[in-house]
Amino acid sequence: MKTHYTGKLEPLTKEQQKNLDTHFAKIGKLVDRKGEREAHIVLTSVRFSKKAEVTMNYYGKQACGTATHKDQFLALLAAISKLEIQMQKLHSKWSDAKRHGDGMNGKKSPVPSAPAAPEPKAKKTNGAATSYGPAKIQRSAKPLTLEEAPLALKASSTYLLFEETSSGQVYIIARRADGGLDLIEAR
Repeated sequence: MKTHYTGKLEPLTKEQQKNLDTHFAKIGKLVDRKGEREAHIVLTSVRFSKKAEVTMNYYGKQACGTATHKDQFLALLAAISKLEIQMQKLHSKWSDAKRHGDGMNGKKSPVPSAPAAPEPKAKKTNGAATSYGPAKIQRSAKPLTLEEAPLALKASSTYLLFEETSSGQVYIIARRADGGLDLIEAR
């Protein structure tokens, strides 16, 4: 990773320079995929405080870390850590977009459609519950116990029709508007 300093850089010790180099190497591992990237560091001084601003471009997006401290080295470290967090976010967005098809530059590739929106909740009117659209009925293929039945009811279904294992009795579990369940015995 190439670094360009603008402004007055105070002399750093070998340990401090090594520490900065390791931080830039960590960012470099993240962003230096196809070619070496550049980081622009702007250092300014206002009275007793030093301001460090580190800027990088990554896949057309600009990330900037800014920090102010009395010590220039500590301001640089804080700005680099802020930039590192932004670069990790940009990298995860880029990799997710590449995997799932929504490119960072706005282009979209064919991908499977997103999951359907949740079913609207039932609305109460004058004490009676009414729902929008037809009710979703789920039928169990195998006999269930009364304890297993609520677990087998899917979130998208309103009713579950099942046969009880021990007695062979047919039951219906109905999801209420408030999210609770009702057990109905069919005769």
